[in-house]
Amino acid sequence: METTVEYAPEPVATPYIVSCQEDLGPVITYWSDGSVTGYSDYCQRQHDQILQSEVEANTPVCDGTICRYPSGATRPDTSSTTIVRTPSPWVQGQIDWTNCINAGNTEEFCRATTN
Repeated sequence: METTVEYAPEPVATPYIVSCQEDLGPVITYWSDGSVTGYSDYCQRQHDQILQSEVEANTPVCDGTICRYPSGATRPDTSSTTIVRTPSPWVQGQIDWTNCINAGNTEEFCRATTN
């Protein structure tokens, strides 16, 4: 008579996250069983924290004169100054002509005064 021995299967360990990508590329998850996948909630949170740190490091605080970055770099605060754009001479001539005509003047008068 032959003896039958049944072996209980060894429990398979549930894979766990070993690491995530270290940059702002697509979300990559590295697992303990050697597999690599994309999205995981954990790695997405890590990615979001890295992104937030980058935003904070590159967002200046402006005081109306100078903008200062967390790194210590500075630049002029251009949001506080009004940039007045000057039209080209041809465009200014068209504006002046239109304003003269719209004011009720004759073409002869406008021609004489805008040229």
